[in-house]
Order: sequence, then structure tokens, then C-alpha cells
Amino acid sequence: MILIDTNSQKIKEAIELHYKGLIVEVKNRIVAEGDRVLTDFFTDSTLDLILRGRPEKLINMQFIFFSKVVPLYNYAEWQSFPRLKRKSRVPRTPAQLALVAKYERVYGQLNRIFDYKKFSAKDNPGYSAYDLADKLDICTCTYCNRLYTKTVIKPSKITRPEFDHWFAKSRYPLLALSFFNLIPSCNTCNSTVKGSSEMKLKTHLHPYIDKPEFKFSYYNRTYGTYGFEIKTMAGTKSQKSIEAFKLKEIYEMHEDEIIDLTKIKAAYSESYLSILAGQYKGLAISEDEIYRLAFGTYNNEDLFDRRPLSRMKRDILAELGIIK
Repeated sequence: MILIDTNSQKIKEAIELHYKGLIVEVKNRIVAEGDRVLTDFFTDSTLDLILRGRPEKLINMQFIFFSKVVPLYNYAEWQSFPRLKRKSRVPRTPAQLALVAKYERVYGQLNRIFDYKKFSAKDNPGYSAYDLADKLDICTCTYCNRLYTKTVIKPSKITRPEFDHWFAKSRYPLLALSFFNLIPSCNTCNSTVKGSSEMKLKTHLHPYIDKPEFKFSYYNRTYGTYGFEIKTMAGTKSQKSIEAFKLKEIYEMHEDEIIDLTKIKAAYSESYLSILAGQYKGLAISEDEIYRLAFGTYNNEDLFDRRPLSRMKRDILAELGIIK
């Protein structure tokens, strides 16, 4: 997992671009609904918070909307709605059917106002997920750091990362377009592994808030074969996030990387990087650049998103003593 630095200039600019790109269209959609309750609730300050507010603030908006401001709604009832509206083999009771009918309308209204489907569409002529991805410029999956998620929008919208809704949009339709709820990720982490699993700020790492506190390690399975371990403190956000995204299981397909690194360790009694530095003697090349040329990744944690497997390789290389 990677911490996205909110103090970096590109992230600050991305937040502003996101707000300016959406605010007028979202306001127009609210007016189009013709619902006085929605018009009164979605003030300029409320929309500002929804579109670019920090995760700690976002989580309260759903509660406020369904319990304190909008009449007739109840937050506890709303929490049951996403589960009840899904198809089920078990017949729903009259009370459950009434609850679904009660919240279906407002659910549709919120989905039309914060329309992620349009935002993510290739044929969206306005500000879209492609513009956000291009501005963020995060090149590998924020969760697993295994797969490239580069964005290509010229000459046409070709590819970009998926955006995982950290607060699932099925439960939090109010946050479907919130900047801090859109995490650039790969398809495996977003759709296959995480899906609609519920994440909580108290129990799981949020990429815009929490620095991951774990290290990749290895162990000998048999002679010449190795397995991955991920070391972290029990009960921490890091442990729960590792389990949620099945990082240990996913990284097992990369165990050949450990074999390659142990071969480097066995072949060179001196520092591998020092040997390479000698080969580039006379060239203006930094230690970090030598590291990148040797291992195809970055040693600087701030640059882990630029190449796949950067965190894993850094940790294993340090454990093997190839780097310090």
C-alpha cells in the first residue's frame, strides 16, 4: 500500500481541478431534481465539503443527511436499505418492502446528482475520471503496488486506473464523486478483492491519511524456494488492510522475485550497487538512479507509485543486506 501525500503540489492541484470541474454541473443537477429539501440541504459550503472534504469529514455527511436535516428519513433505516434492495431468495417482509420503497426515490436522486457512471464514461465531454487520473499521475495501484495504472488520454481516452470508492457508493451515494473517496487502483484490488467490502477509518488504512506500517519479508519453503511474509503488528490498521486486500496471497505469485534477489546476494560478496557504480564511473548518475537501473523500482518511498513492486523489493533487498 502507498500513502498519497496530500501536501504535494500535484495533489493540491488535483483537488482544485476536481472541485472546479464538478461544482457547476452538480449544482445544475440539484436544481433539475426540483426538490426543495435537496436544494436547501446542498448549500455551497456543504457541496464544498462533499467534493473536496477530508475523509474524516465526509463520513459525517451521510449521517447528517439521513438523520438531522432531511425530514422523514432515519439513518438506522438507511443503513439497512443497501442490503434489502439487493435481490434475495428470501422473501422480504411487508415492513422491509416499505423501507425499500421509502428510500428508493432519494437513492435515485443522489445517484443522479453525484453521477459516477457519467463521470467515469469515456464519452463524457466535460471533466471526467480520465482528467482526474491524469492529474493525479499515480502510475501503480495504490493498494497493491503490483500493476501499472498509467493514464493515456491522448489522442483519445484509452486507459486509466479504476477508482475505488473507499466508502462504497452503494452505501454512501452522497460521496460517489468525493475526491478523497476516489482511490486510484487496479481492477484486481477494486473489483475482485475489495468489491463492496466496508472499510472504516478506525480499522483500515486510508491512502490519503495513513502511512502503512508493515514490511515484506521472506522465508525458505524448501531448498531454493521461498515464500512471502508481511510483518506488522497484530490488530493494527495495517494488518486489517493487508487481510482485506489479500496482499500476502496476491504476492505469492511474485515469489520468483525473491529467487532473483537471493541469486544477486549469492553472486556478489561486495555491495552489488557499489559494483554497478564502478561501471558507471565518470557518468553523472545518482545512487537512486543506479538502484532503479539495477532493480527496476524506486528506493525512495515517495516514488513507490512510479514502478510496480517497489515496496516489496526495497524491503527484501534490505533484509538480504544488498541495500542499507
